[in-house]
Amino acid sequence: MEDYLEAMYRLELLRGAVHVKDIADLLNVKMPSVTSALHTLQDNDFIAYEKYKAIRFTTTGRAIARDVYVRHQALREFLTDILQLDPCTAEQEACEMEHAVSGETMKRLLTLIDFIKRCPRGGEDWLQHLKDRWEGELCDDDCATCIAGLDIPSRSPFAPLNDDAELISLDQLEPGHRGIITRLGGSGPIRRRIMDMGITTGSELEVERLAPLGDPMEFKIRGYHLSLRREEAANIYVRLP
Repeated sequence: MEDYLEAMYRLELLRGAVHVKDIADLLNVKMPSVTSALHTLQDNDFIAYEKYKAIRFTTTGRAIARDVYVRHQALREFLTDILQLDPCTAEQEACEMEHAVSGETMKRLLTLIDFIKRCPRGGEDWLQHLKDRWEGELCDDDCATCIAGLDIPSRSPFAPLNDDAELISLDQLEPGHRGIITRLGGSGPIRRRIMDMGITTGSELEVERLAPLGDPMEFKIRGYHLSLRREEAANIYVRLP
């Protein structure tokens, strides 16, 4: 049932409305199977479902769906960015793991990902040495010497910037441009939708294309393809690499 709730949540983020065929296509299952699952979800008060109409979450259902979605995103990021598995394997295993991870474990996993990426003793070089370990190659460097020779940056690349002149809002980027998300603005429903989509500071994104009239914008982040209206994109500030 969590798989169905997560699929519905992803579809709602991407399209705004959720229908039986969309769920069947996303999960690669038969439509009667989807209908049966929807009736079960409705019986448990997770959704409101009427034939031929868009499916709606209840408050409880949306909370569960969002939780599963966030768990999936975090696990996939951990498997690809830290354990450096290939994206296909990471995607499959994240789907299996997301149902068994407790809230406290997930909190600590997110903290670990953030720590490794922010800490001056971590970063890309550290992850490359870790990757060598997966492949059975031991580092010849002396750890104490490496630590002593670290050039500690005065500011973490993931820390919020105080000088807004260094930032550019996402709506100003053109297709093909990349940026590191540095600050989230907005308030109310707009900010909530941005955060619900899994857009967080420190993540890199790429603008893929614009709609014929320039709205909405489509971009890629953490291997997912998402769509944002320009008024939403204007509240996301990025630092160009």
